[in-house]
Amino acid sequence: MSWHIVCLFGDDNYSPELRGGDQSLVLPFQEYHHYFTYVSSLIETFDTYGLTPTAEAMEILNAAIGAYIADIRVPRGETTDGWTRDMVLHFAVRDPQQWEPVVPVFQELLSFLTGDYWAVVLRQLPKSQRLNSTKPVQKKPQSKIVSLFSGGLDSFIGAIDQVERYGNTVLVGHHGRGGGATSVSQNDAIQALRKCYDDNKAPFLRFWIVPPKNVSDRTETTTRARSIIFFGLGLAVASALGEAKLIVPENGFISLNIPLTPSRLGSFSTRTTHPYLIDLLRKLIVGLGISIEIELPYRFMTKGEMLQGCQNRPLIETVLSSTMSCSHPSANRFTTAKDPNIHCGYCVPCLVRRAAIQAGGFPDPTSYAFEDLAAPLSTNRASDLKAFRIAIDRYKSHPPLLKDVLVSGTLPGTDDELRSYLGVYQRGLTEVATFLRRYTDTQ
Repeated sequence: MSWHIVCLFGDDNYSPELRGGDQSLVLPFQEYHHYFTYVSSLIETFDTYGLTPTAEAMEILNAAIGAYIADIRVPRGETTDGWTRDMVLHFAVRDPQQWEPVVPVFQELLSFLTGDYWAVVLRQLPKSQRLNSTKPVQKKPQSKIVSLFSGGLDSFIGAIDQVERYGNTVLVGHHGRGGGATSVSQNDAIQALRKCYDDNKAPFLRFWIVPPKNVSDRTETTTRARSIIFFGLGLAVASALGEAKLIVPENGFISLNIPLTPSRLGSFSTRTTHPYLIDLLRKLIVGLGISIEIELPYRFMTKGEMLQGCQNRPLIETVLSSTMSCSHPSANRFTTAKDPNIHCGYCVPCLVRRAAIQAGGFPDPTSYAFEDLAAPLSTNRASDLKAFRIAIDRYKSHPPLLKDVLVSGTLPGTDDELRSYLGVYQRGLTEVATFLRRYTDTQ
């Protein structure tokens, strides 16, 4: 069975032919009277800042929105293996011939990112419905640097470093609208950043996108495709600024996301900024004639090394608690902490964060629902901690090799770059191992 994701524009009445058992998810774009239309702040935010993205960049963003909504609205449980979905993305572009050569690249990008099978079907965008320019307001940011900003510690360090290095830097963020954990963390982080850098120095373009409801009986929570929205938004803003540079601030250890145990190769292995994914994204934009450089300045650095090298240590030390690294903060409303906006303390991102803060030589002011890792945790909560300990013990006698780093995906680059990827993985594990020594192994 295949799911057909049908992106419609205006009065476009396109409808694909479905085979027996196939299902479709219809996504009208910017047709707010339609029951299944997603709603967003895209036009409002672009207008507010006087930005007109190029047609090619907007097409990538539209395709990214379709993939993102499909990822969280198409159920995995109805598939044969309970995980891998067969997806067909139908969307319209101005020049299908321009897109045709890069369709295989885009299909591979989506498949690698979400762990599903993707096919892409192009069609001509009706002339009456082609993308129109926005009506600019005279508030256009004066910068050629765009940095993705999630509200996490890496993106906060990235914002600081880019402002200190380049001057004015445009920050681009995305959340689901409302007062959820992502929204709260971004608010807290940007207010902390404002202690040193005002809206002119580091303007924050904060987009929200709300997927349609009632597509299926349940919503997927893995949201692997969320990063494609970030990339799409970043490219759209960068193109509107005149081929600006796009900075993706993520430490190399998390980007590689090597499965800590063999059982984690599947659903636990997210690839949001993996080097292979970035390589595919670069090929996509080059093939579409988009001259935007995508830079990952921390791809060979651990999170602790990012903290140590931060260009404004006094600021980062005073605002550490304003950043969010936890993979599931909302779940903490059901713990004794009863707070959906704090860190759990035991997931992989929390463990990496805690180890990095120690390695960076900072006191940790972060509130954790489960701070004492020597105390017993439930089986589910202890799984990430146990996986780290298994990996650390395994590599005590047999240090990681390049083949271990390649488990999560192909690594493009020179021999020196491959050795650097191995090095950052080894140092990242060492950071966590050093941190865990303070706790008695009772799990």
